[in-house]
Amino acid sequence: MLNKDLTRENAIWLVESYYPKSSGRIDGNTMDNYFVPARKYMTGKEVGRPGCGCHYKSFVMMTNSMYSQYEAEIKTIAYPPKTKTRAKRKTT
Repeated sequence: MLNKDLTRENAIWLVESYYPKSSGRIDGNTMDNYFVPARKYMTGKEVGRPGCGCHYKSFVMMTNSMYSQYEAEIKTIAYPPKTKTRAKRKTT
């Protein structure tokens, strides 16, 4: 389940910063700067980096799967639909 308290700023970060890096190189730097924060934002829970590099790939695959599952909701939070409002008529 997607974090119900996901902020607009975090959703924008997921779309604009995390997603472009999600299919790139996996190392300690990308884990700390992209994958761990992405998982934290989407779950709403503190998440630690895997202790061993051999677990990085599965962590990344789960994080990418989570993003794919909730991508539409994340984009709606990041870029809410614009609503048209009508001006109220003055009554005299």
